[in-house]
Amino acid sequence: MGAKINKFSTLPDSDPAKALAPIRRLVVGAFVGALVAGAVLIGSTLHVMETTDSLSMVKERARAAQVADTLVTLPESQVEPALERLGEVAGLRNLALSPSAAAGEYQQSLPLLSGPLGSHFLTWTAERPGLHLFNTHAPLRVPLMLVLIGSVLACLVAMLGHVRRIERQRIAAQRQALRDHLTGLPNRLALEGELSRLADGDWSFSVLAFDLDRFKPVNDLFGHHAGDLALIEVAQRLAAQLLPGEFLARIGGDEFVAIVHRHHRSDLIHLARDCIAAIGAPLTSVGRNVSVGVSLGIVQDGLGQTPTDLLRQADRALYEAKRQDGGTFCFAGEVRPKPREGLASNSPLPASLAQSA
Repeated sequence: MGAKINKFSTLPDSDPAKALAPIRRLVVGAFVGALVAGAVLIGSTLHVMETTDSLSMVKERARAAQVADTLVTLPESQVEPALERLGEVAGLRNLALSPSAAAGEYQQSLPLLSGPLGSHFLTWTAERPGLHLFNTHAPLRVPLMLVLIGSVLACLVAMLGHVRRIERQRIAAQRQALRDHLTGLPNRLALEGELSRLADGDWSFSVLAFDLDRFKPVNDLFGHHAGDLALIEVAQRLAAQLLPGEFLARIGGDEFVAIVHRHHRSDLIHLARDCIAAIGAPLTSVGRNVSVGVSLGIVQDGLGQTPTDLLRQADRALYEAKRQDGGTFCFAGEVRPKPREGLASNSPLPASLAQSA
């Protein structure tokens, strides 16, 4: 009883509604946003530091120009003594005279264009207030901000994993709700969904309703466990008659419905006879001398009809087939006279093929 039918279930592997997909996208978006925020924070910190240093250097050059204007008015002998005092007043660190321009990245220089020292340069070491602020405050604040952003990222990762688990559980629950627990086939709910989908499409399809004949004695004589084994074996035999992409569902008890992409009457008659012959063979899971039969109701063209109308037509055709003492098939819209006692009209199998042990 563990062998279940999966070949023709045609149930979706993922949730078509994707109800949790927007939440997942929001979590991923927040995750990316947090990463971007961290990158922007670090980039902004470095940019502020560099901008502050650049503005400070511009102001230093302006003060150095004023010092240069003062030096050109002094005799050459007074330049060196005045240079140190002027550097302190102008706030220029390591202010000095040099025969060449400063070469270091943060070494600034300004040429003296006139006076006795017209070929020299004023040089000084640029102050870096941005770097000072960074070294003072960043060791505490930047790691703290990174820890906070990391905490947000960790929460988002955990939330994303939780959302994925919920989505998997929801999809599994949806698939379980659309399956028959005994055979593994789609159930009535899945059947109605498939009929609705196909009825709104452009491809012709036919519907076959099956009802087992003489199934009750199997349950009565051998028990419900044997009846379950018989239903699983019947489901396997019916599934074997279908083509890939065709649909088989168990809608309750010993009733099955197939949706096939064959709409020519001759093809459907051939399929019905194959199904009757397959089901009429002895049930190996119950006993070599135990067999059942099957009756079919066929709706030849289901395109554009509601699931309720299709199942109603199939049921009526099945009822007509059952009136023929079973073991036969009937198309929707056909009404046959009740056969005389002992005869089975249109039955492709003699009654002796379906025996009860």
